[in-house]
Amino acid sequence: MRSSHWIIIGALLIAEIAAVFETTMIYVALPTLIREFGDPISAGWLVTAHGLIGTSVALMAGRLGDIYGRKRVLLVMLSIAVAGSVLSAVTSDYMLVLLGRSLQGCATALIPLSIGIIREVLPKEQVPVAIGLMTTGQGMGTATGLVLGGWLIDNFPWHSLFVVSAAMLVVAWIVVKLLIPATKGTPQRTPIDWVEGILPVPGISALLLGISFSKDNGWLDGTVIGLIVLGFAIIALWARRSLAADEPFINLRLLASRNVALAIGIAVLLSLGTMQITLVFSAYAQNPLWTAAGMGLSATVAGLIKLPSNVLSFFAGPFSGWLQQKRGIRLPILSAGLLGAAGWLAALTFPTEVLFVVALLCVISFGTTMLNAAIPNVVVASVPEERTSEAIGALSVLRGMAQSIGSQVIAVMLTVGALVTPEGGARIPSAKGFTITMATIAGLTLAAAVVSFLLRPDDEVEQNRA
Repeated sequence: MRSSHWIIIGALLIAEIAAVFETTMIYVALPTLIREFGDPISAGWLVTAHGLIGTSVALMAGRLGDIYGRKRVLLVMLSIAVAGSVLSAVTSDYMLVLLGRSLQGCATALIPLSIGIIREVLPKEQVPVAIGLMTTGQGMGTATGLVLGGWLIDNFPWHSLFVVSAAMLVVAWIVVKLLIPATKGTPQRTPIDWVEGILPVPGISALLLGISFSKDNGWLDGTVIGLIVLGFAIIALWARRSLAADEPFINLRLLASRNVALAIGIAVLLSLGTMQITLVFSAYAQNPLWTAAGMGLSATVAGLIKLPSNVLSFFAGPFSGWLQQKRGIRLPILSAGLLGAAGWLAALTFPTEVLFVVALLCVISFGTTMLNAAIPNVVVASVPEERTSEAIGALSVLRGMAQSIGSQVIAVMLTVGALVTPEGGARIPSAKGFTITMATIAGLTLAAAVVSFLLRPDDEVEQNRA
């Protein structure tokens, strides 16, 4: 790989770390923000608003990048995110901080735009490994957000998080501006139908709001049902308009092509299951020993045992890309799915030795990261270059929605057979709850591996696209 290619990848990695930092930094600040704004719900909306805007914008921003140039749209998204960070940094008014966090969500569009840039400027044979590096870069950003964010919140006012986030996003804007080559994009042959282009945003937003409210209100709550029905109605209207267009803004037929649809299906299976690894193992590590399904560790130590797997997973994405380059699109998904499923099945022994749990986390995380790198590579290999960011944006939207649903399903499964602490009152997971949860995740991960057999091989994809 030439030095200029490494410079491009390095610049995109810097931007990705900055974007993921501002996504994850808020988690370590939640206790402080609860005290600042008075209740957990207000603080929780600082997380929800960011994800809501980010997921809704990713699809539209990806397509705009395909049309007007991905670098240009990426710079606009980063500029909006900088404005959001600055706004949150200079005020203590809750509504303004919430607005700032919402604007920060625009940085989430970086992933589909970056993958489009990689495909556009790098030689074809280098694309899978480069996409793998971008996938593992998300882990670097997460680790930076948790470690640096924790240090900032322990030593400085909470506003410092937004100051540092703004600075990192400015650096990201500069390196993208200076180091990423500009391209013109591929304009549509017909005028853009802006109604069709914008319709997915309120539809996705309504669905995500319904999913978010279900956590506290339950799935049968009137507001939850109303929002979900509204979301599906808007998306149905959008789909009808899109399918009727000669040149749609979002090409649903492209997303329904065999390999793209299967890749999205695999992503949904992972989001419902093995992507919940932090939620499940954090609960398991802190669960008391007397439950026969826990380690009795503090929250700090529970976080530290995950760190080795984060470091190891940095190599999983590039390895997945290399494996695809050498052996085709099926093998990375099959091998990674089997590896992840084996890790979850081994976890059913409920180990209490720290080193064993660290090893399990490394196995599961390595397989999960390989899968996360393989999925966008399947999509990239299956769609025209001028529709790359659009397709990856759609993948991001559906994966984000599935992950939101998965976290709540996992939380419900962990309550099966819940135990009451000796002190009275608190309900904690039991061995039965962990057994159901881990077995279900193993099954979903194994299903993702099996789906790989349905993918068309690379040569058939090329013939089909031709």
